[in-house]
Amino acid sequence: MSLNPEHVTTRDSCFARRDARWRLAAFVLAIVGVALLRQIGPASVALGFALLLAITGRVPGNWLRARLGLLLLALIPFLVLLPFTVERGEPLWEWRSIAITDAGLIVAGTLAMKTVALVTLALTLLATAPLHVTLCAASKLGAPKLIVQLVLLTYRYVFVLLEELGRLRVALRVRGFRNATSLHAFHTIGQVTGTLLVRGSDRAERVSHAMRCRGFDGHFRTLTRFQSTPADVLMFLLIVGATSGLVAWDVRE
Repeated sequence: MSLNPEHVTTRDSCFARRDARWRLAAFVLAIVGVALLRQIGPASVALGFALLLAITGRVPGNWLRARLGLLLLALIPFLVLLPFTVERGEPLWEWRSIAITDAGLIVAGTLAMKTVALVTLALTLLATAPLHVTLCAASKLGAPKLIVQLVLLTYRYVFVLLEELGRLRVALRVRGFRNATSLHAFHTIGQVTGTLLVRGSDRAERVSHAMRCRGFDGHFRTLTRFQSTPADVLMFLLIVGATSGLVAWDVRE
């Protein structure tokens, strides 16, 4: 399987044309605001708001649906167990000491909608600009430069390590190795893990030497120019204002 290290293709949209600093600040505040919601009403509206932003930002539908589908699969165990763990509310179904309450279903629904809304906002932020532009905007807004560089390098070279792991798996299968619960299989997996770590360390050292040879001095640079416009401020105010309204509604509930 071939792994593509490139970021999702950014489509032209009203968000893509905005200054990355204002867009990043607006979406981060929106994510924080949605994370604070506790009631199902504001959470459902937040989900609709997040989907509206994704549509406005022309986020690729297949790309978004695939990731939200994986998220929902990961949430299923929690959503199934949660209604049994909330004791308040009216019981809807009982069997001995096990009961499902209406409050438990509401909590599960709120959790599901909040989580999907949060991930949708994050994916919309990632899809409306190349990753290096978003990270440069984070650096301009005061994020630690070391963390910005580590995130960018990790994103870029994790695919290289995955491709290296793929080559090692092919080499093992050619030599007749098959996964099994045996001492030999565990020993082989340990050796492959050690080999991958050693090769990753060697590659990191070569990348470090190459960056220093090219004059890297620890500062993140990009050809992207940042320039604020009234449209950027308006986008920020609309997103933050809508999120503030949801938080105020949730507090009053």
